[in-house]
Amino acid sequence: MTHDPSRVPGPPRTLVVGLGSMDRGDDAAGPRVASLVHDAVAALGTTNVQVVEHEDPTSLVDLMAGFDLVIIADAVRSGAAAGTVSLREVGRGEAALPARTDPGPSGTHGLGLASALELARALDRLPDRVVVVGIEAVDFEHGRTLSDPVAAGVAAAVEAILDTLRG
Repeated sequence: MTHDPSRVPGPPRTLVVGLGSMDRGDDAAGPRVASLVHDAVAALGTTNVQVVEHEDPTSLVDLMAGFDLVIIADAVRSGAAAGTVSLREVGRGEAALPARTDPGPSGTHGLGLASALELARALDRLPDRVVVVGIEAVDFEHGRTLSDPVAAGVAAAVEAILDTLRG
C-alpha cells in the first residue's frame, strides 16, 4: 500500500469484513460476526473503524483499498473442530493464507478468500496488515442456519476482533 502524504496522522483506518452468505448455513458466520462487531464499535463511538457484511470475495481487492488494517471474519474448513476460532495474519510481509481454509467456491466465479487475498498481493494492493478470523464450519447448504457449534464460535470471533481493534 502506498503512503498518502495528504492523510492526517491518527489512528489506523480499519475495515472489518464479515464475509459470507446468510442463507448458506455456517457461511453466515462472517456476516453474523460483522453485525455484532458493528454494534460494539458503534457503542464505543469509534470513527476510524468501518464494518461491513460482504458476500462476494471477488471484490475484496477494491474493498480493502485505503485501509491500514483489514480484519476479515469468514467460515473456514481446516480440519479443526466445528466452531473453533483461529486468527491468521496475512498482510504484506506475511505468509499466504493456505487455500485449504477456503470453504469452497463462492462468489460469481468461485474465487475464495485465499485466492482474493493472493490476487491483492500479486497486484501490490494488499494492505500492510490483514487479519483473517476463521470460524471452523461444517454445513454450507442453502437454506440452512448456523450450526450450533459455529453459532457458539461467533462470540469468540467477535471477542478476538475486538481484542485486535484494542491493539
